[in-house]
Amino acid sequence: MPEKGWYSLTVRLSTARMIRGLARDKGLTVDELLNELISMSPSKKWLTCSLCGVKVRATNMPKHMVKMHPK
Repeated sequence: MPEKGWYSLTVRLSTARMIRGLARDKGLTVDELLNELISMSPSKKWLTCSLCGVKVRATNMPKHMVKMHPK
């Protein structure tokens, strides 16, 4: 993805400026930043259950909701 002009076809200008700023802060190109965000594995993230407040891995959240909070 080219650094200049890519936003005109994909996102709003304000969003493009924010993404470009985030990339500069991390010392990455826009393409590298977007690839990093896309390749992030959800299994490494922890979520907090909104009903009971327990920390659960993102991949286990559906199982937690079925087991602990049945409808």
